[in-house]
Amino acid sequence: MTTDTGYNPSTVLIMLGPLHFEHAGDADVLSVKIAAPDELERNLDQAHKLLGAECVENFHVVLKSSSISSLFDERVVSQFMDTLKPHAEVSVHVLGPEFAPVERADVDEIRYALVMAGLKMEQEGRPEGDESGWALQARNGDSLEQEEQVDVGGDDSNSEHTEGSDSEGRGR
Repeated sequence: MTTDTGYNPSTVLIMLGPLHFEHAGDADVLSVKIAAPDELERNLDQAHKLLGAECVENFHVVLKSSSISSLFDERVVSQFMDTLKPHAEVSVHVLGPEFAPVERADVDEIRYALVMAGLKMEQEGRPEGDESGWALQARNGDSLEQEEQVDVGGDDSNSEHTEGSDSEGRGR
C-alpha cells in the first residue's frame, strides 16, 4: 500500500473514549480519536488510508477501563498490521480510576486481540508509578523467536514473558 500524501508517521496513537492529546510541533505522530462506537469504523479506515506499508515503529492505544466493553474492538489493532514495521512495538495503555484499579482479567479481550493479530506478547502489568492502570506491550513479527529457541527447556524464573508469550512451554 502506498499513500498519495507522502505522510508516513513512525508513531500512531489511537485514543478511545473521552481522552485528549496534543502533540508538539512537528511530532511524527498520527493521532486518532474515537469517542463513540459509531465513529470506530470510519475513523480507523480514514487513519489506515493515510499510512504506507510498514512505516509505523510505535503503535499506542490509550483508553479508560470504562471504555473497554464499548469502544475496544480487535480492528483497532488488526486493521493496522500491514502498516507496522517488522518488530514494531504495540502498546495498549488502560487507565483505571483509583477506586477500581484495572486487573489482569479486565484486559483479556485486549490481550486476545493482540495475540490473534499475530503479535508476540512481551510484557504486561501495572505501569511503574501507576497504581490503577494496566499496560500491555507486544511486538510485531518474530523478534522473540530466536530468544525462545535458545531458552527452550530453560529456567523461566527470571522471565518477564506473559501468558501470550509461551511461558507454559507450548509451541506457537
